Amino acid sequence: MSRLVLHYSDSILLMLEQTQTSVLDSSYPLEMDKPFAKERMSNPIKEALLKSTLGPCFWFGPDYTLFPRTLFDPTQLTAYYQLNHGPLTSQYFLNYQILEDLDLVFIYSIPIWLYDYAKYELQVTLVKHSIAHQIQYLKANNATDRVALLIEKSHFVLLCFKERQLLSCTTNEYQQVSDILYFLLAQQQKLQLPNHVQLDLYDASANFDFRSFEALLKQFKDFEHYQTTFYDTPTYQNQILCASFEDH
Repeated sequence: MSRLVLHYSDSILLMLEQTQTSVLDSSYPLEMDKPFAKERMSNPIKEALLKSTLGPCFWFGPDYTLFPRTLFDPTQLTAYYQLNHGPLTSQYFLNYQILEDLDLVFIYSIPIWLYDYAKYELQVTLVKHSIAHQIQYLKANNATDRVALLIEKSHFVLLCFKERQLLSCTTNEYQQVSDILYFLLAQQQKLQLPNHVQLDLYDASANFDFRSFEALLKQFKDFEHYQTTFYDTPTYQNQILCASFEDH
């Protein structure tokens, strides 16, 4: 039997049906302010679950914060979030994940409708955040210093690891490839990253122009010793979203 992995953003539901040999993807627009939006979302899921077991459910959003686990108090969740993002809007709910290997807590907001749908209709106790999942993957699978870029439709995530510890995790909007490179340059100078570093780029957007990115990268002297590896969208879906870290 295949396994169904769900990935939500503010505009798209991505359904991944994972078999022993492949991952089949299908996407559906999310327009929750329109009539019958919930039915249009839930019907494909119900059909897929006739032949699949439900795996993890993910949410991607730019509003999150990381907090030391040793200082974490669940009753102060709202205060931690407001330090970086201000008051939580009434349409959102706060969740958190404990990243044990990094001794961190990942605090994030998700839409209330998604929280309710996952809890009461899918019987899912936790909608995970895809960035937290990416962090866990990189921690579990990389023994060297590393910089990773996760490219979503309108945002990119920059993750920096040094001595297998998370040095930085930031999410920003972008309109063109050069926006990413200028931010990467600023972060390299701010964090004093080494000139020889492994840069992994994961395309979650399905249409990132890696050739343009690579050509621009070579124009910066600061990046001339970067070793860049590109992971396309199917690889990201199979290798990251469909990975089970209980197996690591």
